[in-house]
Amino acid sequence: MSTYETHHQVGIKAPTDKVYQALTDPKMLAKWWTSDTRGNSKVGGHLEFRFGDFCQKFEVVALKPGEFVRWKATKEGADEWAGTEITFSLKADDEQCLVRFVHSGWADKTEFFAHCSTKWAVFLLSLKDLLEKGKGHPAPNDLPINHS
Repeated sequence: MSTYETHHQVGIKAPTDKVYQALTDPKMLAKWWTSDTRGNSKVGGHLEFRFGDFCQKFEVVALKPGEFVRWKATKEGADEWAGTEITFSLKADDEQCLVRFVHSGWADKTEFFAHCSTKWAVFLLSLKDLLEKGKGHPAPNDLPINHS
């Protein structure tokens, strides 16, 4: 069975260890993705990301400090996300850290797939702002992409 994935890349003028921390520390995740973030970010731990009444849970499946972070979406959350994986790969490049993002394992290219792909770009730019300017734009204060 074919699956689909979304890819993004952003260069962040910050040391790789600071970017890694922003991807693994729940307090830092709350400063760029959603302000209501909870959980244990160690391998085998679970993270919860709340967007109002909606909560998406992930298992932390792999970590390599300064190199990558991988989460797997649990069944607790969006049906379309269950079993999908999110990987952040980091690479130092001159004066920046390149963050390569992949959200893989989607069963179909739905409207929700397109919505999430766009929102990932928004949140990756929030991560960039947090690390470069000192302030991110986590949900619910993120950039809206529709008016419904």
